[in-house]
Amino acid sequence: MSYFYLRTTPGEEVKFIISVSKKVSKKAVIRNRIRRRVRPILKKLDLPTRKATYFVVAKPGAEVIKGKELEAEILGLIRSIRN
Repeated sequence: MSYFYLRTTPGEEVKFIISVSKKVSKKAVIRNRIRRRVRPILKKLDLPTRKATYFVVAKPGAEVIKGKELEAEILGLIRSIRN
């Protein structure tokens, strides 16, 4: 199952935005934890060369995914935009 999806918009620089709505969790602690888990993975990965704004959106259930599984999903999202 996919816990994230990615939208892109052409832009002047490479920018990542991470969005976690209250549909995922009503608790801010949980929403912020998801953001804190995703941010270092995006920094560590080889970033796309196309200048654009990348909007990473968490889906319900994203709070349970972590570690290598989370990294693999984010990597899959980035690879999907490169092709």
